[in-house]
Amino acid sequence: MAKRDYYEVLGVPKTASPDELKKAFRRAAIEHHPDKGGDEAKFKEVNEAYEVLGNNEKRQRYDQFGHAGVGGAAGGGNPYGGQGQSVNFDFGDLGGFGDLFNSFFGGGFQQQRQRRGRDLQTMIELSFEEAVFGTEKAVRLTHKTNAKDNTLKLKIPAGVDDGNTIRVREHGEQIAEGPSGDLFVQIRVRSHKEFTREGSLILSAIHINMIDAALGAEIDVNTVDGQVRMKIPAGTQSGTDFKLSGHGVPIAENRRGAQIVTVIVDTPTKLNKKEQELLEEFRSSHKKGFWA
Repeated sequence: MAKRDYYEVLGVPKTASPDELKKAFRRAAIEHHPDKGGDEAKFKEVNEAYEVLGNNEKRQRYDQFGHAGVGGAAGGGNPYGGQGQSVNFDFGDLGGFGDLFNSFFGGGFQQQRQRRGRDLQTMIELSFEEAVFGTEKAVRLTHKTNAKDNTLKLKIPAGVDDGNTIRVREHGEQIAEGPSGDLFVQIRVRSHKEFTREGSLILSAIHINMIDAALGAEIDVNTVDGQVRMKIPAGTQSGTDFKLSGHGVPIAENRRGAQIVTVIVDTPTKLNKKEQELLEEFRSSHKKGFWA
């Protein structure tokens, strides 16, 4: 059966941006995830599509040559034309399919594709901080062919997000005569009581009283790196956003996104007699429109 177009699998146009591809992948992965009653075959198809389209180099090859450009051709004529032409692609994830192409371009032909073990899937759960900074997790696997228990130490890179999938080559099902399959590790990130995330941004909110908002203040703000001191200018309005550079999610080596802190100004609901008198005096001593 011919493979479906990868853009069709993810439900996006060929002009889709990387962010649009990522969002489409997350939606499709959640929809088809076997743990949530989805179709396992479609889940693997979605992972395969995003592995190609989510990589700039592989996406360029796919856009130019189709499935053949990323190892999707299965027999037939040379899709690139010419006689004896040598074309180098990464077939490392295709379990022997590269050998078929090498012998084909060299003039030979391998009649039967080498067998390989089935791919396996598992899921690990991370805390918000583990996803931001990266961590190492022990993943226990049971290979169905020989019932042998394996514990794999898996390095989780900094900045992974909920719904991401990590592919570990040749740690899937083992077979007697042929390479092992691959392991696909689905990432789940637990929600945080204080922080949320949008890409490389970490979002949070902090409450201040109306006196600090009016007069200005310096307050301690929680970040994933610990508390930092943040200046509140005089006259700050409720809903104002402040940017803490370098306290977000890692983007690249030695580079991180920002934390966006939304200030919420609390209006007191219970005042004692003295506080009421002071506020009344303050109101009467200033003309209308002072707060504008």
